[in-house]
Amino acid sequence: MAENLVYIIFNNALEPEILDVLKKVQVKAYTRWDKVKGMGETGPHMGDEVWPAWNTMIMSALDSDKKDALSEEIKKLRERFPDQGVKMLVLPFEEIV
Repeated sequence: MAENLVYIIFNNALEPEILDVLKKVQVKAYTRWDKVKGMGETGPHMGDEVWPAWNTMIMSALDSDKKDALSEEIKKLRERFPDQGVKMLVLPFEEIV
């Protein structure tokens, strides 16, 4: 049963790597938002002429084992691409209806 609600927010340049990680960890169900704008540690990602970069956000409900495996893979990506911006947020999850 899903115990965690996981959000991954990342620079769209990392899309292939993130999708590979999801496949590796066998995350088969998720919701995705493209062209997410924001300001983070790596600067503004507004998808406009001044700050052309933009983010993508993925949300998935995961059990603890998958959440832990995904967390380890995201940490590796953060080390490989420290200037690109990738975060994983984890919230407790109670129910899917």
